[in-house]
Amino acid sequence: MLSFLSPRRSRAPWFVVLGMALVCGVWALSPDVGQAQTRGTIEGRIVDAETGDPLSGANVQVLGTERGTTTDTDGRFNIRVRVGTIPLRASFVGYTSRRKDVEVDVDETVQVRFRLQPGSALDDVVVVGSRSQSRSALQSAVPVDALPVDELTAQSPQTDLNRLLTYAAPSFQANRQSAADATEFVDPASLRGLPPDQLLVLVNGKRRHKSSLINTLQTAGNGAAGTDLNAIPTAAIEQIEVLRNGAAAQYGSDAIAGVINLQLKENTDQLTTSITTGVHQEGDGELVEVEANYGFGLGEDGFVNVTGTLRDRGRTNRADGNSLIIFDQSDQGNFFSYPSDDSPQNPSGARQIDNQILEDRGLEREDFNFRVGQSEIEQGAVFLNSEVGLNDDATFYAFGGLSYKNGIGAPFRRLPSDLASMPFRADDPSPSFFPNGFQPELNSDVVDQALTLGVKGTVGGWTWDLSNTYGRNSLDYQVDNTVNASLLGASPTSIYAGKHAFSQNTAQLDVSRFFDEALAGINVAFGGAYRVDHYQIFAGEEASYRDYGRAQVIDNSGPEPELVTRDTLGKQGGAQGFVGFRPENEVDRTRSNVAAYLDTEVNLTEDFLVTAAGRFEDYSDFGNTLTGKLAARWSLADEQLNLRGSVSNGFRAPSLHQLYFNDVKTDFDDQGRLAEIGTFSNDSEVARVLGVPQLDEEQSRSASVGFTASPTDNFDLTVDGYRIRIEDRIVLTGEFSGGNIQGLLQEVGASGAKFFSNAVDTETLGLDVVATYRLATPTGDLELSAAGNYNRTEADDELNIPQTLRDNFQGTTEELRNTYFSPKERALLEKSSPRTKLNLSADYQIGPASLFLRTVRFGEVTRNEFPFGSEQVHDPQWVLDATVSYQLTEEARLSVGANNLFDNLPDEQIFPNSFVGVFDYAPVQQGFNGAFYFARLNIQL
Repeated sequence: MLSFLSPRRSRAPWFVVLGMALVCGVWALSPDVGQAQTRGTIEGRIVDAETGDPLSGANVQVLGTERGTTTDTDGRFNIRVRVGTIPLRASFVGYTSRRKDVEVDVDETVQVRFRLQPGSALDDVVVVGSRSQSRSALQSAVPVDALPVDELTAQSPQTDLNRLLTYAAPSFQANRQSAADATEFVDPASLRGLPPDQLLVLVNGKRRHKSSLINTLQTAGNGAAGTDLNAIPTAAIEQIEVLRNGAAAQYGSDAIAGVINLQLKENTDQLTTSITTGVHQEGDGELVEVEANYGFGLGEDGFVNVTGTLRDRGRTNRADGNSLIIFDQSDQGNFFSYPSDDSPQNPSGARQIDNQILEDRGLEREDFNFRVGQSEIEQGAVFLNSEVGLNDDATFYAFGGLSYKNGIGAPFRRLPSDLASMPFRADDPSPSFFPNGFQPELNSDVVDQALTLGVKGTVGGWTWDLSNTYGRNSLDYQVDNTVNASLLGASPTSIYAGKHAFSQNTAQLDVSRFFDEALAGINVAFGGAYRVDHYQIFAGEEASYRDYGRAQVIDNSGPEPELVTRDTLGKQGGAQGFVGFRPENEVDRTRSNVAAYLDTEVNLTEDFLVTAAGRFEDYSDFGNTLTGKLAARWSLADEQLNLRGSVSNGFRAPSLHQLYFNDVKTDFDDQGRLAEIGTFSNDSEVARVLGVPQLDEEQSRSASVGFTASPTDNFDLTVDGYRIRIEDRIVLTGEFSGGNIQGLLQEVGASGAKFFSNAVDTETLGLDVVATYRLATPTGDLELSAAGNYNRTEADDELNIPQTLRDNFQGTTEELRNTYFSPKERALLEKSSPRTKLNLSADYQIGPASLFLRTVRFGEVTRNEFPFGSEQVHDPQWVLDATVSYQLTEEARLSVGANNLFDNLPDEQIFPNSFVGVFDYAPVQQGFNGAFYFARLNIQL
């Protein structure tokens, strides 16, 4: 039985139940239901314009509504509509979309035939980036990728959204982390080399909430909180739209790098399921995933579309030997690791001592290997997309979902040589409690909840949309196979270490109108939003953070006896693997902001489009901001060539995580006094005495210029260059202590502190290129695509170091800079994403069979393990994916293939960066799991 079905881990998602009840209630009360309607029917067929063959599974949509359907195996469709002039669009993957206006009378059945010309994904209609009528990606004034999810999931070895986008969109990068606490369960994602919190995610055009996790373990995205894309089932998504352009003036905070919009499915009367199984070449990381999607009609023109998914992903381990001393040899003067000249062939004295103890205990070195690889994850999720007509002018809609994910990660192994973390005394000759150390496991439940309720309609030619979106993410920490060493043999082995949660509620009104008789068409949109964010940290149980070895004793060393606190055991307190949150760390903070925007698109002529947007936002905690954007597109040569460009300024408000996250422990300082040490919140007394100012928003200025070209019917090309200047980037500093700073810290009972600060300005320059080519051959259809990204981010040399730190730091200027913004942090910010990325793919279809090949070149990345290691450049890597598919029946399709077919791995880490051999590979580029082989069965009924 899957563990996420356990009653301990699930609670009734009341808001989803309420949403479903509201949908059904509104449907039942709607005056349209059960009454005669002024309706008609459109029937038709969609075929290939060149061959006349029917296109099964093509999409048909009534523009301006969410109503649509798909064609059957003969390319036919049937859809009920209101009377009047109905704008109908037909689209199909690999073909150019077509629109027809159809006149429908009461009870009339109108016949329509669409002949679609072979085209490319660049012709797909997109919504994000514009509030006007939908445009193709080629006609957009800003660069947008339109990725059809069904096609991606049918062909790609990747199964989750982060991996799909990493291999399909060159400017997007996400890597699975290892030994990184809860970051193992929420992959940090990057667009255009910028951190996760500068990418805005929308679902059906509505803002998606962030994760409650902020990355603080110096992984990619360090100091940032992103959105957990993997909480959303791929089977629920019709299309992914990636807006590669700053859009804060249109959508608000966070949209500096760009926007990802997930368009949910609206299909009815169709059941689609998929079953995927796979395993890595090493025989681990087994995957079983089952997804299902079904939709049904609701009333005359409503629908409900429901998706469910179950995923069971096994862990991987790429660790082998290392040079750490296994058993305690302190009496021999041997500590931590073997000498640098040690090897199995030429063993040092320390290694020989370990070998003898291993032999005496009947153990192998492999028994003490660390676990370095992807975490184990079990996940269940359900998503809903629905709408129902209220009357002739309004529609009620609801969408959202619930995702439950249980992840089991592996912190550092505790070796018996580390006596401070062992639950026995050093002089115990034969300990019975973890005598050979232990491998802690971080067992976390990650819960995502989201629900959007809204009503939209048309009044006097104006389209309006009133909605409320609620989302919440929580993540808890249960540490298993662990101890609190200061409890010795009385320690529990499973300890609850706390939890954090983040919720967001957004009420939004959008109004727009298209004036088709003004010039060549003008669209005016305006609206506003009110958002409330809520961030919480909850304490763990006492054993997760307390040091029970501390006791009050009488110190007679001074002139007078003094009652002092001393460490009586020499053991580390708290749960090994993850020390829990204390009651003093608890947070319960909210903030609100009000926003208003104006967005216009003016078609000066049929060929020349100019757009302008402005947005004002006022935050309850740091003030207000005003942003703007201008963009233009000029079509030449009968729209075969389009020139486009944009300029904008943007912002990102500091997240509540960055403002209030704290992870503070109590330890003894150099004088033997108890003092606090760790990450302090920006509003703490520690931050005040160090002169650290309150966090301000990050501000950006962006510009892009490019073109799209379609010189022939089967070839499309887009090229876009960009520059993004960001001021006051928020980073997590290193730890400040010692010298005069120590004196300042002692005033508030601390001995060492790090914090978030607006530390540095950066500049990003880049180029995106996307090309597609489709060719019909005598034996089948061939579609080729090439996409590439060049991206370079550089941080300024000048740092925004508070004057108090400058005045009291005792050390060189270089040491001050390296503490405030270390070489490791600089490398993570500038070079953790590939400098270049190239994606080449070919899809060849021959009757019922198809072959999909894709090779991705991940450019070089640089890691710097300051202060213990050094800088290393990881050379570019090529990865090949291959999938063979066969249509077994009209309903079933079988695919088999591989990701990273030739098992390529990143460069091995140099020894100083590997933690003496524990981490052979870094989580960069394609990752360190190696080849993955899969089989997938798709069924459509």
